[in-house]
Amino acid sequence: MMKKNRRTIRGKGKILLLPDLEDRLQKKAMSFVKEKRYNEARYLFGKMLQLNEFDLKGLYGWAICSVEMGEYQEAEKAVVRLLHEETSYRDDVFRLYLTILIEKKDYHRALLEIDRAMKQKKISNDLHAFLNHLKRFCELRIDEPGAVAEHETDPAMIRHSGPERTASPEPIDWSIIEQNDPENQLLAIKSLAHQLTKENLPEIERFLLDKRQKAGVKTMLMCLVKEENLADEIAVYKFGKVYHAVLDSPNFLHKAFADQMEEQIERVLSSENPTLAQLAVNIGRFFTMNVYPAPIDPPSAMVWACTFAIRAASAGEMEEGETEKLRELFGVSEEDIERANRMYHEFETDEKNNA
Repeated sequence: MMKKNRRTIRGKGKILLLPDLEDRLQKKAMSFVKEKRYNEARYLFGKMLQLNEFDLKGLYGWAICSVEMGEYQEAEKAVVRLLHEETSYRDDVFRLYLTILIEKKDYHRALLEIDRAMKQKKISNDLHAFLNHLKRFCELRIDEPGAVAEHETDPAMIRHSGPERTASPEPIDWSIIEQNDPENQLLAIKSLAHQLTKENLPEIERFLLDKRQKAGVKTMLMCLVKEENLADEIAVYKFGKVYHAVLDSPNFLHKAFADQMEEQIERVLSSENPTLAQLAVNIGRFFTMNVYPAPIDPPSAMVWACTFAIRAASAGEMEEGETEKLRELFGVSEEDIERANRMYHEFETDEKNNA
């Protein structure tokens, strides 16, 4: 949930409200950029991201300052996120991305991105001319001393961790995952376990950022990345937004929340109807895993415990008034259940549309 555009400051018993704090931070940061005080500007852009991690202007400012400071790894991670968001300045972001790759002397990667962009139908004449010029530049510099060799190309879209592994001799066939029915998709992903290396991370992240792929399949692939120690964190697109999943977090896949939800279900239902309780737990575990890392709304384990109990009951023959009875047992309001159902419907719709 986005934070309100104000922050509270407490001192000597007084409360002062700062309205439009993000706008103020942005204006001050931009003034620092004009003065070429990039370190101070980036600090303020970072503050904007602390207030709202989805602030695209803050992210763009952070990337520009990072480039000016020569911190290309940080800049590239920010720009890759921006490239998967809907912005009115996407061409500028893409130019910045190519600038980063050239500064890193990763001409192979730059050429790959240029070729991919030039194949798109909707591309402005100005951008096409710019890409042609940049392509010739990269082709001339590709073998210069210090240039990144083709087999060493690593776009650093994500932060790596774990031991180095031998590169896979064959490219991964992602159609194995994309074309399988749900029952076989898990087996298909597991079959990739010993083939994937860190050099496949750009391919993996492109799959995770693909709007056409199902949330459940993306969750299975994130689990594989975690199990194989390929990365500490990775970007993933779910339900209209790009998130950064922290794979080494104790709350990976919303585990802590799911545990709380299960405790509430068992407390209320296990003695009265253990079969219903177990089914509700299973539905809840499936949902919380597959919506991760999107935040669960409302953030109440009790509300979701009741929601899953109602859904479990509806899988059989519900008696009249059973929904109201379950709400009373869990002590939650109809409004909260409706709010949870909206998120659940969004998840169901996403899975159906990408089936």
